[in-house]
Amino acid sequence: MKTFILFGCGLLVAGLSVAQTTLPGTTPVTTFQSPMTRLNTIPFFAAPSPPAVVSRIDWTSNMEADQTVSSPTFIAKACITSAKPISRYSLLLNEKVQTLSRDLNVERDKECPQAFSQTVQLSEGENKLRLVAYMTNGGEVSSNLTVIYKKPPVLVLEKRLALIIGNASYTGANKLSNPVNDANDMAIALKKLGFDVLQFTNLDNKAMKKAINSFGDQLREYQVGLFYYAGHGVQNNGINYLVPIDAQPESRNEIEYECIDANRILTKMEDARTRTNIVVLDACRNNPLDRSWSRGGGDNGLATMDAPIGSVIAYATAPGKTAADGNGRNGLYTAALLKALQTPNQTIIQLFQQVRAEVLKQSSNKQLPWESTSLTGDFYFQRK
Repeated sequence: MKTFILFGCGLLVAGLSVAQTTLPGTTPVTTFQSPMTRLNTIPFFAAPSPPAVVSRIDWTSNMEADQTVSSPTFIAKACITSAKPISRYSLLLNEKVQTLSRDLNVERDKECPQAFSQTVQLSEGENKLRLVAYMTNGGEVSSNLTVIYKKPPVLVLEKRLALIIGNASYTGANKLSNPVNDANDMAIALKKLGFDVLQFTNLDNKAMKKAINSFGDQLREYQVGLFYYAGHGVQNNGINYLVPIDAQPESRNEIEYECIDANRILTKMEDARTRTNIVVLDACRNNPLDRSWSRGGGDNGLATMDAPIGSVIAYATAPGKTAADGNGRNGLYTAALLKALQTPNQTIIQLFQQVRAEVLKQSSNKQLPWESTSLTGDFYFQRK
């Protein structure tokens, strides 16, 4: 009983104490703090090991969907991921090593741990790239990429027609080595430059006249006409003649009947009223009475011809001089011309200046190409 009374008194005293510390109009709140508890952080299953790094090369070069580019300058870009540090790189283009320390660029960026960049020059057609990354302490990773380079189409603003004749298999004179090759290669080059091409080789007198007449008739529908001739050529009494393969003049008086007057071409071009006419004569320029008739022999070259308005006449060498047949696939003059035709954005006058410089260089200043012109404006074989 006494214990109960004491417990009751204790409760009364505690109640009074709480009542004295509680603000009027508020409800007393009792808080409790639990003891600290240590959580079990040991997982039920062991965490998996991080995945191994897979070494690989991902090409990042900007390319069209069909992997075809229109510029010969190509930047080979790649992202390299490797399990080990890379000690060196090797970039091959068509099995030829291209990597140069001064051009090599390997750095880190936000999206790629090791970004590779190397500029290469492509050849027309298919190009095979191979990038090899060698790791320290052995091992390598490589990747191949095929890039097709196609030259952009030449900008042609006018219709163009070319007549090409290459005579080599002469019956009454020495055979020539290069004119057929010259004619074939010129046809390929001019087609790439937007010309419709009429091509003939080893024509006799009748066939040459027929080809020239057909060219003149078709030329009426074009704005630019070009005539190219490779073979024997002679002059007689100031008139230039192109020599068919069956020509066998027995005297000077027979030349005009056995050979083709070069003015026949100019007449056809004038009648067609084309805006620009180009005549290229890569002729041996020998006197037909000299029975050797080999390009480069003799001392009787072609005579200068007056170029009608809007035309240019190009000779393989200066008036009264002879032209070399050449020791390679093409005649000396035609080889230089084919090379110059590959350079874009140059006027026809600049082109023939380039040809002249090349021929002089290759002949040790013995052969000097020549042109006569009456062009009234600039003409470009190709514009880009």
